[in-house]
This record gives sequence, structure tokens and C-alpha cells, in this order.
Amino acid sequence: MYVCICYSVKEKDIKQSVAQGAHSMRDLYTELELGRQCGKCCQTAKQILNEELAKLAYDAVQVA
Repeated sequence: MYVCICYSVKEKDIKQSVAQGAHSMRDLYTELELGRQCGKCCQTAKQILNEELAKLAYDAVQVA
């Protein structure tokens, strides 16, 4: 699914960025240029970011 039409950023791109260490919207802005044009993608991108970070935190607890 496209999250940012302006820069052709897909949901999988955000998930991949989080897996590679992105932890904030600033990281996504820098790496994927999210929110640079119209900004309509920011809310959806933030939701995906939070979901992926929660999964990483859950996985870390399960390993420990």
C-alpha cells in the first residue's frame, strides 16, 4: 500500500526502515522524505512506525 504518493513510499518501505534502525518520524523524513510535500502521509506513517516499534519491543521482551 502506498503511504506517500508524493514520493512513492510504500508501507513496506517504512517497515524496512524501522527494521534497519529508524525510530522516529525524523528518521523516516530523512531516509524516505516522508512529509516533505503535502504532509498527508504523516499520520499513517506514524501509525505504522509505532506498530513496528511495538513489535520490536515485544520481540525483545520475548527473547529476554
